Amino acid sequence: MWLWLVMILLVGSSGVRAGEFKDWLKKLSVAQHYQQDGLKLVDPKGDAYLIRMLDTVPMKLLSTLVKGDYPQAEIDRERELKALEAQQKQAVTAAGFKIGKTRPIDPDRLINAFRQVIQQYPKIVPTLGEEHEWSPEAKRYLWYGFWHRLGRVIFRRQKEFPSPLFLRSKLFLLLACGWTSRYAVTGQEKALVARLMQYPDRSVQIHDLFRESYVLNHGNLYLTMLTAENVLAGNPYRVDRQNDPLQKKLAYLRHDTCEFGDNYGAWYHFFGIALYGMMRAPVVARAVAEIESLGSLALEGPDKQEDYINRIGAIFGRKLNRMFVNGDWRRPLTAADRTDYMLPNPLLDGGKVR
Repeated sequence: MWLWLVMILLVGSSGVRAGEFKDWLKKLSVAQHYQQDGLKLVDPKGDAYLIRMLDTVPMKLLSTLVKGDYPQAEIDRERELKALEAQQKQAVTAAGFKIGKTRPIDPDRLINAFRQVIQQYPKIVPTLGEEHEWSPEAKRYLWYGFWHRLGRVIFRRQKEFPSPLFLRSKLFLLLACGWTSRYAVTGQEKALVARLMQYPDRSVQIHDLFRESYVLNHGNLYLTMLTAENVLAGNPYRVDRQNDPLQKKLAYLRHDTCEFGDNYGAWYHFFGIALYGMMRAPVVARAVAEIESLGSLALEGPDKQEDYINRIGAIFGRKLNRMFVNGDWRRPLTAADRTDYMLPNPLLDGGKVR
């Protein structure tokens, strides 16, 4: 076993001189974040940095679980308002409202709203698009990379214990860590933010965000959803994200609080899982939504409404895929095709949609 590790390390060291990919890995004795400067669906250098950053995840997760310290935005503010929320939730529950069991979004009506947006731009023909993938160098490395990096740890050439990646897709890992805005840039993020900032506060609806991104990305649905996700989750661990000017533009999605819940989280969870659901089989997308909910439970505590938004996101993502594949985006909307997808929030304005 030890001889095998030494051989892997030596092979890796000789390969470093022969190829840039292992050279990047060798230089990263301490994991460092990387920032793409534009659209690169295949990015060997970014892959090397990503693999090393993923090595930091197990210890961070363990530290979070042990210390109970998670930099979730607005958590202190939510605690301060806990008593008020509890009182409001109790009143709604008494009236038959079940937290986490009442949908804030109707996915079928939202599909109709997306169809309507697409039909407003007849010169733009939608495409599903191609996702960000591991480079050929990274794909080869992933077969033995865990043992190579373990050898580097043993010989004190890197600090972080390697994370077993199990040949997971790059998109899955980026969405799970909230790192798409660093390693899967579309190049349209700044333009999208500029467009959204022109809206009045609390006026940007889901279909508005889709429309602006859809036009910027010329109908590429993958890049459309990814650009939105990158803008929404550009810094998901920012403690004061409730003060972000962009968040103030977003309509309130949650159905279990007045307007001081984690609205940013609701938005980027929905778009991220919808993006993954659009690119994956239904069972896989739903499983990822459930796993994400379990992860949030361990790190942040129970949030039934966020769990439900995760599930709706996975369902919507698959419906979006079917809309494209079946060509339903071409079919004109009828009077029966409702687009009022935001369902009434019982805690806002007496249950009326604003």
